Amino acid sequence: MSHHVCHIEFNSTDLERSQAFYAQIFDWKFAAYGPEMVVFGTDAGHIGGLIKTDKVGAGDSPSVWFEVESVEETLGKALAAGGAVRSPKSPVPGVGWSGAFTDPDGNAVGLVEYSAER
Repeated sequence: MSHHVCHIEFNSTDLERSQAFYAQIFDWKFAAYGPEMVVFGTDAGHIGGLIKTDKVGAGDSPSVWFEVESVEETLGKALAAGGAVRSPKSPVPGVGWSGAFTDPDGNAVGLVEYSAER
């Protein structure tokens, strides 16, 4: 597995405004993924999402998510290497599983484990 970037996420205080902004710049297409998230991409495929938040703090966004074979195994490797679990393995409907860790400097790294049904 290549462990490539599979999702980039931007925090947004106004999802409609963010969609209009990025559509003008990149011509992305958007689709609602629940009330608090909009995913975006091109005809070539998925790029990422906009997450509704009350406030965007410096350094909070964007977040980068890597495809892995096993979220649990990768979180274990991160812990063993001196990182910390930021969010444990949790289900993502229609996608599979996600989780996140921080490296020794506090940088957040997201993980995505796709389900076979996808």
